[in-house]
Amino acid sequence: MRLPTVSFPVGLVILSQLLLGCASGPATPVVDSSASDQSQLLSITPAQIDCGLVSQCELPPPISMMLRNGTTEPIRVRGFVATCGCTIPDLRPNIEIAPGEEVMVNVRLELWGQGRKQQFIRFIDENFQPLGRVQVRYEVRSSLRSTPSGISRDVNPDGTFQVESLTDEKFTILQSNPAVVLQRNTEAAADHSLTINWKEVDALALATTPIPEFTFDSAGKWSTLLVRIATDKPDCSEVFIWLRNITPTRPATY
Repeated sequence: MRLPTVSFPVGLVILSQLLLGCASGPATPVVDSSASDQSQLLSITPAQIDCGLVSQCELPPPISMMLRNGTTEPIRVRGFVATCGCTIPDLRPNIEIAPGEEVMVNVRLELWGQGRKQQFIRFIDENFQPLGRVQVRYEVRSSLRSTPSGISRDVNPDGTFQVESLTDEKFTILQSNPAVVLQRNTEAAADHSLTINWKEVDALALATTPIPEFTFDSAGKWSTLLVRIATDKPDCSEVFIWLRNITPTRPATY
């Protein structure tokens, strides 16, 4: 029996943190014994980023940094490695940065778990040697959470995930945007089991005008999709999750 599909119109989310993004961290030493500022070939600004309090009930704050080649020779950046798959730079593979050139890199933040987080993103050369790194700090506090918060199709072909209350307070799943989520139970509960309809995601990606929540790779295949789960919980009217068509290879080659 086909499960019901839920849908709702896109809501307008206005958040001061979304508009301002994450702030540069204070000029305090970074606890990372594997690299030092003196050994970095790439100058990364800022070197520390502090996003403060974040929640799965809000859109992840935007993160960006500038990579600058301060040497006299070109630098080829093979890709990156990160201490967590929840920090994902938007970096083209094997990009070459000329002497004095600057490249802006945006980072997608996926919120996993609760509490204080400290992640490092290290950019590497063709021999997987470090070129430079940046620290991203934040604290996750969320009354509702999705487990997982990022759903990879190759890891989770069934598309199943949970949205649960951390206070055991019952709530109702209302709708999803886009309409790619199936739910088993429409009654109020403290824990809801949901399923991604991957066929519907593929159909939306192939539409003449794909929705803007999609990102696509260089071959035109969809890479990620941001999905909003609407609830009747006053302090968490939406839960945000990311869908991935395939899990990024790690150690990263991009």
